[in-house]
Amino acid sequence: MEKIMVVGASGVLGKLVCTELLRIFENHIHLIVTNNKAERGKKLADSFNGDIHFQYLDVNMEENVNQVVKNVDIVIILVRQKMPNIQLSCIENRILCVDVTPFYEFAEKVMELNERAENNHTASVIMSGFFPGLSGLMVKAAVSNFQDVTEVNVGLLQNTNAKAGLSGILDMLTIIAQPVKFQNTVVAGFSKKRSMDFFTIKEKEVRLIYHSETMLLKDNVTAEPINYWTSWNKEAFNKQVSLLRKMGLIGSMHKVNNKLLSMVVKHNLNKNEQAFLTVEVKGIVDNKERIKIFSLSTFSDYHTTAMVTAALAKVVYHKNVKGVVCPFDITNVDELLSIIDCSEIVVEEVVK
Repeated sequence: MEKIMVVGASGVLGKLVCTELLRIFENHIHLIVTNNKAERGKKLADSFNGDIHFQYLDVNMEENVNQVVKNVDIVIILVRQKMPNIQLSCIENRILCVDVTPFYEFAEKVMELNERAENNHTASVIMSGFFPGLSGLMVKAAVSNFQDVTEVNVGLLQNTNAKAGLSGILDMLTIIAQPVKFQNTVVAGFSKKRSMDFFTIKEKEVRLIYHSETMLLKDNVTAEPINYWTSWNKEAFNKQVSLLRKMGLIGSMHKVNNKLLSMVVKHNLNKNEQAFLTVEVKGIVDNKERIKIFSLSTFSDYHTTAMVTAALAKVVYHKNVKGVVCPFDITNVDELLSIIDCSEIVVEEVVK
């Protein structure tokens, strides 16, 4: 029976990941949930059915990390670290690792451990999740049969009712606040607009953002620039976010009281949180100009991140993977969705 440790299990995403690990591994795992508050961690462990235990862990204490991260098969990291201390402990102890951090600056620090991971015959997966993660897999699939690619656009249509934790909200706001290089010029994030199709939602306005995944896909999947776009399903919310950006307030949102931020972004259990992801590729197929639109619809982007992360843990465990890798290095869309096995995630491909 595999031993899997989830670091950051008490958050919204952490609870979903634990649920999906139990489902995808069919309860044939020994699950260890960690927290830096013993009472909260024990309460979380007791809330699940199965072989689940709590382990105290403070990710900011390197000595504590070295003591705790051992004697397990897989570690799932759902918390932000300044330095990849957990990854380093995993590599030294030959433990497989999956991390959801969406920022290239941190991924780059993990990639510096690649040689150590290869020498220790273990693997560390970076940028797991829906966006990034599944989005990169979709880009790889979408460009696969093109002789020549001239343009790639990745669009995420978010839902204002998404069950995102505070860290997820702040991560997206951080992404939106960053400037973007577009056609040899630098523009403010979430300022430039275009339209994209998302299943039955046609010509939906989205806004340009910088996303770290493009740095991983560059040269590994396609040498052409990949543009990332996003918006929410309610235009009033998009205008509010745009106003915050213009006022220069997005970058300081992490200083806002958490309770206040929770009041602004509420989740209603009685309403849907459907989200969409579209990859649009322009180029040459069979010596003809073509546009391929590869779209995915899901009941929840945050829950899909949990599903992808749990499925990647299963993929990396059953394959002989070595080194620091991205999701698109070790699997493909079809394999991953087969493992996830969720009827509420649907893909569609259209070629024009």
